[in-house]
Amino acid sequence: MKKLFLFSTIILLISCSTKNYGRQGELTLYEKDHLSCHEIALEEAKVQGYLDHVDKESQFDGRSVLSFLGDFGVGNVMEKNAAVKSANTRLIQLKDLAVMKKCDEIVK
Repeated sequence: MKKLFLFSTIILLISCSTKNYGRQGELTLYEKDHLSCHEIALEEAKVQGYLDHVDKESQFDGRSVLSFLGDFGVGNVMEKNAAVKSANTRLIQLKDLAVMKKCDEIVK
């Protein structure tokens, strides 16, 4: 009975060990139409902060060990890649929007 409990506990810990970063959403049509240059710059800063957070959280820790035991760390790598991809997509869209709205000309 004790072995079954220990085994169940280990499986539960391993299954909950994959890190989760969330995702950055793509720009909506409303955002494209209504964001000002200042707001675009703020959104770019938020995405950069998110990328810094993902980078910091992806460092090796106890969850990394448990994840490695469960799936050799593949889940954490896939989660980080998906989070970074979503942020990079949003960042590119924001930069394109800034060019389209000629935000660089306003700053100068």
